[in-house]
Amino acid sequence: MGKMIFTVLSAVAELDRNLIKECIAMGLDRARKQKQTLGWPRRIFDHSKALTLRGQGKSLREIATELGIGKDKVRTTFQ
Repeated sequence: MGKMIFTVLSAVAELDRNLIKECIAMGLDRARKQKQTLGWPRRIFDHSKALTLRGQGKSLREIATELGIGKDKVRTTFQ
């Protein structure tokens, strides 16, 4: 009896997962057809200002805070 309940519950969970995948795929298709941008907005910053601030001896975290971007984005500028 327990095995049957487990099988039924796993089948329901699989069905639910497939429905979620279909909804996501339809939403992405609709967004692409409407020419919407997908994902996070791109952060554009002034590389020369970052280099100037680094030349002044500021840390990566201080530069990131001043420019309003992430510390890792600043680090990639200097690599």
